[in-house]
Amino acid sequence: MVRVRRSARRFPRILKGLLALALTLPLALVWAGGVARAEPSASDLQRQLRRLNGEADQAVERYLDAKLGLDQARASLGDLQRQVEVARRQLDGLKGLVSAQAATAYMFGPADVALMLNPGNADDTLDRMQTLSLLAQRASDQLDDLGIADRAFQDEMARLRKVEREREEQVRRLAAEKAKVDQLVLRTQSLLGELRQAGGAAALDAIDPGLPAGAAPPPPSGGGGAAAAVRYAYAQIGKPYSFGGAGPDSFDCSGLTMMAWRQGGIALPHSAAAQSGIGRRVTQAELLPGDLIFRYSPISHVAIYVGGGYQIAATHTGSTVKLQAAFQGPIVAYSRPNG
Repeated sequence: MVRVRRSARRFPRILKGLLALALTLPLALVWAGGVARAEPSASDLQRQLRRLNGEADQAVERYLDAKLGLDQARASLGDLQRQVEVARRQLDGLKGLVSAQAATAYMFGPADVALMLNPGNADDTLDRMQTLSLLAQRASDQLDDLGIADRAFQDEMARLRKVEREREEQVRRLAAEKAKVDQLVLRTQSLLGELRQAGGAAALDAIDPGLPAGAAPPPPSGGGGAAAAVRYAYAQIGKPYSFGGAGPDSFDCSGLTMMAWRQGGIALPHSAAAQSGIGRRVTQAELLPGDLIFRYSPISHVAIYVGGGYQIAATHTGSTVKLQAAFQGPIVAYSRPNG
């Protein structure tokens, strides 16, 4: 009986302990959840935005490069089709000539044809028969040659059609990549809103820092070429960045440099990586206004040098075309589009 009473007295104490644990555990979980859901700092948001900008640059560049390749394949196919059409017309004309000669020979016979051409002179008739034979042989050879050329053109067209189908498929695949870019843009815009609340305008400017236009040398006043490209770039400062933009109201990085150098008489593709292959590579020490500065590996960002250690670039989503210090970030190449 004594043991029973002691156990009975201990049971309420155990029950109270369990109840206390049950009450405090949710509070601990709430506290832990509160820590896990702590708002990110401005520096955390900046790091996330820089990472997203890098991802978006690469994805956009892959899409633009594929689109450029598809356009080139279509142009090549069109040129080849025109060449084939010329060859086909020549072939049809020669077929008609040979067919007419064959019909005449069938109706009159080679000797009769020769006599008809010159019935009074046997020697001249023989010469004319030989000439006719040579002409027929030459026509036959030309027909064979053009048949070979026609087959070669058809084979080339088939190859280019295959390339076009592959490019079309690549663009379809990269359209999905563009959808990812669009999602990145939405995420970027969301993070920009959070950063604006957390750190204000100064924190936003730190993502793609810019300088007042008066900080750089005045735009060159010369004629075309690099001077015209730099003047155009200056005129776009403050316009918003947009993926695929090539003016007049908004730009992406390669769209800005493409349009700037169009004013200077140089046709650049709408792709930072493709632009890096145009003109002549230069060193930092050789830079002149109008030269291009390329960043990242693989190349996915381009800016135009304006002199004095400054560049103008269409930056990233949520930002604008800006004048910036030129020698910052992972620069991988410099080039001079006009050589």
